[in-house]
Amino acid sequence: MATLDPDIHYFIATATEGSLVRAAQSLGLTQPALSKSIKRLEKHLGVVLFNRTPRGSELTEAGRAFYGRVRTLSNAMDDAVMEARDLGGGHAGLLRLGITPAVSHFVLSALFPTLTTERPAAHVKVTTAFNHVLLGAIDRKELGLAVCPLPDDLPAGVEVDELYDDPFSAIMNDRHPLAQRERLCMADLIGCQWVGSGKQEVARRSLEQAAARHGLPRLSVPVEVNSLESLYTVVSRTQMVSLFNARFGSPSALPDNVVVVPLDLPGVHRRIGILRRRGYLSPIAQRAREILLDARDAFGA
Repeated sequence: MATLDPDIHYFIATATEGSLVRAAQSLGLTQPALSKSIKRLEKHLGVVLFNRTPRGSELTEAGRAFYGRVRTLSNAMDDAVMEARDLGGGHAGLLRLGITPAVSHFVLSALFPTLTTERPAAHVKVTTAFNHVLLGAIDRKELGLAVCPLPDDLPAGVEVDELYDDPFSAIMNDRHPLAQRERLCMADLIGCQWVGSGKQEVARRSLEQAAARHGLPRLSVPVEVNSLESLYTVVSRTQMVSLFNARFGSPSALPDNVVVVPLDLPGVHRRIGILRRRGYLSPIAQRAREILLDARDAFGA
């Protein structure tokens, strides 16, 4: 990013933050200086890049198109610098790693401290998001690797290393009528209200498809969230149910009054894997991939 025109660098930061105030803080600039930079870039391009709203700075259609192009260029320049250092014999490198919340315990426990011990000069940027966000970032080459549930339809040019099966359990408040059951099936849960992730997420699609196969009504999902912390809090404070990743999920992350009950879900198959774009993979990304595959083999996944 240091080799980019400063105005473009500042534009990327503003677009990423969605706010002139936050971008100025992250860049160490005054807000007037950042505003002047954005206006200078808009004048040079002959287009308006941002709409100023009470919620912040929103990209215009032209701004979104420009952001997509220059962000890809910025990432490519970062990769070029790191590749040159790699080929020069050093152990420096940049790893942009995406993970879903449910796999974070497995991935971070496997990678650290091994990766940073072996590559002390490396820089690792970890992005935690749900599937659809990570898939888009991999497709745009904004991430080097992503570890997440594998969707049925992958973007062209994306390669996969399968890691492990991730069975589901149900979670609920300990006062829920089903909390004392030893096991549950889909029919037990179909009448419950759910808190879940968005409709495009693998876990939710898997459940909805299982219900349809068994001729059961659609799930009632009155609350959608975009983080596990929010999901656990809603389950803790309501009579709604949700899913828990049984294999590598950390029960210590759950509130004290939330219980985990195993689920029998025939036909619901969720596989966790590593996604990457076909083509150059930096040495640090390759090493991270090897560590994760070794961890898979150690657990007999």
